[in-house]
Amino acid sequence: MRDPFPSSSRQDRFPGLGEKLVLTYANSTATDGVGAQLQRIYGTYAIARLLGASYLHSPLSRVDYQGLGALEHNRPDPAFHLDFNELLEITSDVSPLDEFRELHLSKISLGTVLRLVERYERNETNGRPWLVRLDAPYGIADRYPDCYEACKEISPFPSSVPGGRALRVAVHVRRGELFLVESDRMLPNSYYICIAQQIVEVLEALALDYHIELHTEVPTKAFFVQPGHHGIYDRIDAPVLLTPEMCRLEEFDVLPHLIPYVNGGAIDCLRRLATADILVMSKSSFSYLGGILNRNVVVLYHPFWHGAPSSWMTVGQDGHCDQLQLTRAVTTLLRRQAGG
Repeated sequence: MRDPFPSSSRQDRFPGLGEKLVLTYANSTATDGVGAQLQRIYGTYAIARLLGASYLHSPLSRVDYQGLGALEHNRPDPAFHLDFNELLEITSDVSPLDEFRELHLSKISLGTVLRLVERYERNETNGRPWLVRLDAPYGIADRYPDCYEACKEISPFPSSVPGGRALRVAVHVRRGELFLVESDRMLPNSYYICIAQQIVEVLEALALDYHIELHTEVPTKAFFVQPGHHGIYDRIDAPVLLTPEMCRLEEFDVLPHLIPYVNGGAIDCLRRLATADILVMSKSSFSYLGGILNRNVVVLYHPFWHGAPSSWMTVGQDGHCDQLQLTRAVTTLLRRQAGG
């Protein structure tokens, strides 16, 4: 199928699609972490805007993994998701009371959209638009990650502004249950330290004041995680010991102007990532969410299973980046903040 997006306007891609197709997040299929689910929600919104489809907001119904604190105490909060729903509500294009022909899809592609349009035009829906409850938008969103730019327009977080303040460099170090499952997602401390030191070199060469914020989680004590623990769901076969020493947090002390934000609330962490001037991502949907909701930021991205918007800088596996590119990105950021 010919790629319709590079040379055509949204109106030309699928004419009148907003009257034929409504996309919404299937919010009861995978109720895992808050970052993963919110990336799916914003991804669904983003591809709706990319295609010219309508969007119906389906908020979080629950969050099954709530971070290291809930894991340590084995006590999740049943209301954990409510503050996120209040802060991150997206305005719908249609009413949930409208009449639809409903369809649940695990994934979506441009071919899927074309087939639904053809079925609509054959009057299979009796003139009602399709309402697609979508598990994940990545068949389109990962192919066209610049679609996430639409999320900045609806971000609840303000754009960063100058005013004589120090630049905020937010470093998100994803840990938590990754010591137990999906450990390949954990980047070593040396990765974050290497990239932070390069940022420091650039900022000091530009004679800029800055703070480095370290956002991470650390056990408050040694404890055993059992197979049936909160958020684990028998993904381990035997008890595993977690200790504060495993995080080796003292290694970050080599960074100047360091402000640790350890074991903070998830919504406060998201707020700081989404308003930072420079964001160093983990291999994490929570990091990704902070990047797509930040209206004016330099994002340093480590490749993982979700493609990066073209405005983000890709960092090497060892934590090295193109410092000339980084310098240009920072000066562009400062110019945008100054309104130039």
